[in-house]
Amino acid sequence: MLLRFATLMMAFALTACQESSTPPAKAAAKTEASTPDLFFKKNQAEWNTLQQFIGQNPQDINLWERAPLKHALRLLLGPQLDIFKQNMAKTSPILEDSVLYVRGSALDESEGQAYLLIDIENRKLEVGLISAGKLEVVSTPGESIKFPEDLKPMLDKLSIRM
Repeated sequence: MLLRFATLMMAFALTACQESSTPPAKAAAKTEASTPDLFFKKNQAEWNTLQQFIGQNPQDINLWERAPLKHALRLLLGPQLDIFKQNMAKTSPILEDSVLYVRGSALDESEGQAYLLIDIENRKLEVGLISAGKLEVVSTPGESIKFPEDLKPMLDKLSIRM
């Protein structure tokens, strides 16, 4: 009888240990999945390849589908990726002013505009989505990216900033 009781108590203790260790493991996985900057800390060689596209039109080179932007934009924007692509239907060429940048608009400019800043050296992105005079900025964590002078007039037109 004592042996059965000891076995039962050990089973409870093992079950309790398993249950108490499960939540932290789940929490760590959730933290990693919700931290897109982990992706951005890797793949420097892929980020460096973006430099070759300066002066080219993003649609001509299918920029949004190239590494590392394909995955980086998906991680950064999530469900807003489709809005970003709609607001980048017409774009400037890829330009450089300390960082790479592209500005764009929907086919009907009144439906929305956007910009993309790419800091190759630090593997960071900033996306500005403009709709109905409001600006929503989504960026990778950390220091802000230098904002190109060429884009400032685009933001000066906004009536409300978010």
